[in-house]
Amino acid sequence: MGLFSRRDPEELMRHAALLMEKGQPKGAVGLYNQVLKQDSDNREALHQKGIALNQMKKYNDTVTCADATLAIYPGDAVAYNSKGVALAEMGNTQAAAECYDMAMDSDPRYYESYFNKGVLLARLHDLPEALELMEKAVRLNRKNPVPILHKAIILGKMHKNKDALGLLERLERRFGPHPDVAFQRGVQLAEMGDHRRAIEVFEGLPGKHGDNAVLLYSLSRSRAALGEGEAALDLLKRAVSKNPKAVRAWARKEAAFLPLHGDDRFRKLAKM
Repeated sequence: MGLFSRRDPEELMRHAALLMEKGQPKGAVGLYNQVLKQDSDNREALHQKGIALNQMKKYNDTVTCADATLAIYPGDAVAYNSKGVALAEMGNTQAAAECYDMAMDSDPRYYESYFNKGVLLARLHDLPEALELMEKAVRLNRKNPVPILHKAIILGKMHKNKDALGLLERLERRFGPHPDVAFQRGVQLAEMGDHRRAIEVFEGLPGKHGDNAVLLYSLSRSRAALGEGEAALDLLKRAVSKNPKAVRAWARKEAAFLPLHGDDRFRKLAKM
């Protein structure tokens, strides 16, 4: 018999939670399945299994798990939310939004459904409603910095960059520094035309955050806006190597790169 006997589901659940904290959802799913073999109606195991499957990007399995949960517990907000996340990742945005709505109807204080629908609508450029939903998520869970960060991101997309920057600065004062918050500060500064300060923020990020396509592109854009063409091209080349399709699409639309449109190196990088 293994370390965790079939008669000890609580220990299985605790160990699965530890695996989730360590970023090991696959192992956690195996333990949740062991719990469900003993008690197929275990609500928490069903909930956590759905969350773990989403983390594994097994979205069809998440939908199946959520539907099984809803068959036992009609109106379960967590199941509707997990199903919505999976459907959104699969591109079925209308069905995802409907799932989030059903989660809100089932439990009006379940902040994650407001948060996830806000993220979805921001992605679809329905920014006013996205902002309203994110503000609701913030009110329902004031101790969580993530909805506040996403509220700032939405404000930035609405060109309310000064408001977004102020919110990010208050967020850091309250919760302490975080690379994701600092990066968004840099984005807002760049959108406001303060590219030198934006570059200082971007270059001050921890090393492990300094070599991804989005950051390299952001640095390239700010260098281009300052007329530093050679540095901009070098950074753009590195960004393209990380994510060619996305970076090229961004570069072709970016006004800061207009002075480089006559440069064959830029045209090659942007596939113009």
